[in-house]
Amino acid sequence: MVGVVSGMLGIGGGLVMVPFLYLLMEGPSWSGLSVPLAHQAALAHATSLVVIVPTALSGLWAFRREGVVTWSLVLPLGAAAALAALLGARVAVGLPSPILKVVFGAFLLVMGTRVLRRKGPEPLVVSGGRRMRWWVVLIGGGMVGFLSALLGVGGGIVAIPILIHWGRLDLHRVVPASIGVIVFAAPAGVLGYILAGSGVEGLPPGAIGFVHLPAALAMIPGAVLLAPVGARWNQRMGAATLRSVLAVLFLLMGAQIIWENGRQLVAGL
Repeated sequence: MVGVVSGMLGIGGGLVMVPFLYLLMEGPSWSGLSVPLAHQAALAHATSLVVIVPTALSGLWAFRREGVVTWSLVLPLGAAAALAALLGARVAVGLPSPILKVVFGAFLLVMGTRVLRRKGPEPLVVSGGRRMRWWVVLIGGGMVGFLSALLGVGGGIVAIPILIHWGRLDLHRVVPASIGVIVFAAPAGVLGYILAGSGVEGLPPGAIGFVHLPAALAMIPGAVLLAPVGARWNQRMGAATLRSVLAVLFLLMGAQIIWENGRQLVAGL
């Protein structure tokens, strides 16, 4: 599921993976993964980014063979995203876990609503996009990298609107470019979480910083193998279908996460 979503929608698969990791850590009796509440969100986001790295590489390789990756946008945005991801991981570790989860859910609702309400054709110029000014690259790449590490979702949910509205790419080139940016942002986020979690007590066995390596290794094979399948579906689906799939996934996951963690926050008042 993670691989298909990543390749098809260009969002790194974190949309599916982070809620799944939340679920694992909230049910240690059946999952066997016991993590203190204070570290659950950071551990889920960091572990998600580890799986996203090879998943995104697999999807990018499939798109590269088709010649649809706009490297003139991917490289500068990716460099800016990598730097900002280091900061995003630091900020995430400092936030209480339920608050970080609610922020994640709220962001999904906002993005899902925005995508669902978009009407008419995308604001296109040419299929290959346009050159972005250096300050736009810094702001856009910084937003992608910071939110990628903060939320553990790769950054595609931020990169997609930036590539459409600022990079002026058509929808079928947006996803390959988004995955390209993720390839830069996700490893930097992982590094940030490893450094921030060094020496932290109470983390489960197998954790390297805030990265739970056993969980990541268990998810990587299926995610990597199925990412090219999602990439092929992306090139065969219409723009309206892609928008609908993206919006529904965002809205459903966002609502569930806010409901579960919002109740915890209210109960703690």
